Amino acid sequence: MLYIDVDAMSKLAHWNALPLLPKITGFAWEEVVTVSSLRFRAQRCREKADGKVFHHADAAIRIIEHLELMGVAGTPDPAILSELSSLPQIDEGEAVLLSLTLGDAQGVFLTGDKRALRGLAQNEICRRFARRILVLEQILEQCLAQAGHKWVLANFCPYKHIDKAINAILGSRCDTGVENLMDGIHSYLGELDRLHDPSMLYSFDDAVR
Repeated sequence: MLYIDVDAMSKLAHWNALPLLPKITGFAWEEVVTVSSLRFRAQRCREKADGKVFHHADAAIRIIEHLELMGVAGTPDPAILSELSSLPQIDEGEAVLLSLTLGDAQGVFLTGDKRALRGLAQNEICRRFARRILVLEQILEQCLAQAGHKWVLANFCPYKHIDKAINAILGSRCDTGVENLMDGIHSYLGELDRLHDPSMLYSFDDAVR
């Protein structure tokens, strides 16, 4: 299963990248799970964005449409949930999804929260997430490879500012060429890769699905 936190779901919806996710990750929509509370927040924002999770009502509508296709979260292991919940950098929803990831032999966690990853890297439980965490920079890289440079600029640029790293990678004028885009992506991925040994970052090359 692919477990996606609220931050990543929201940003991918703004960038119109949700339809590409099954092809990118190899997980069908029924194998994708997020927290149940996202549905209620999206429903509240389908008429008027809240300016926090949703910066445009269209993103809320896209999420509602995709939630209808997605799987249902199971019950996390209480001991693992308690350990993850004790980390101040990880919020309640992330703790649940991370717990479910560890309870699933093929579970992968997709997040847009770098603060949570840095907090996780400081805890011994981090070792259990080796090669099991996807980040938005990896999704951007895959979108570039599969949908192309023009598609990335057209879809990411209008809301590039909602993610600090993506904003920096795309540049202030959002006219960055492919080579510079890749350099920026790999720079941020290198930083995350070095947070822990073994690396937490998911490897598309090693994935068997």
